Amino acid sequence: MNALITYTFLFVHGIAVTAAAWIVASCVSMLVGTVFGMLSCRYSAWPSLGGAIGVYTFVTKGIPAYVQILIAYFIIPSLLGIQIPGFVAATGALAFCSSGYVTEIVRAGINAVPAGQWDACAVLGYSFSATMGRIIMPQALANMAPALFGECEQLLKSTSLLATIGITELTRTGMNIISRELNPVPVYVAIACIYLLFSALLNIALRCVEGRFNGQR
Repeated sequence: MNALITYTFLFVHGIAVTAAAWIVASCVSMLVGTVFGMLSCRYSAWPSLGGAIGVYTFVTKGIPAYVQILIAYFIIPSLLGIQIPGFVAATGALAFCSSGYVTEIVRAGINAVPAGQWDACAVLGYSFSATMGRIIMPQALANMAPALFGECEQLLKSTSLLATIGITELTRTGMNIISRELNPVPVYVAIACIYLLFSALLNIALRCVEGRFNGQR
């Protein structure tokens, strides 16, 4: 317990790095995944993109996040002859990996909307973007919300992989403290509790979103 108090500043820094990586990766993956999910849905105005997006999701989902981080941190800078900060490389790799899952979630949610909704919009002369933004996505979001929040929670846990390339996020911070104090139990318990707190906040947010959707029905 004394170690936890002594290294409070380090813990706060580790939490901040974890939260930053999580937020950035989540925002990027949600943006990319939503766009790709809409473009590759059954009623897409650009069906030719479906094959390319299918390859993208196959790659992002088929390569483990840990391997993608190593590729982004070691291989890509070497091939391009540039230096990429570890935080940028690792966060970008997590976003790349997660975006494939988000694409599948969004595509499945859109395809689950009854075909009659699309037909009605076509009769009314709505464009693809208007149909998607005003009619389809509001209905699809209610079904996609649990899966999207689940992906965000999984992405939170994946931020611990940043420790493998020396980024001092929460897990790496704990490892550094343990190497000094040689008392792992309170440190790992504290780390687990912090992750549980993040997960609890996500679940509360999900319940609020679900309650709002249920209230609109």
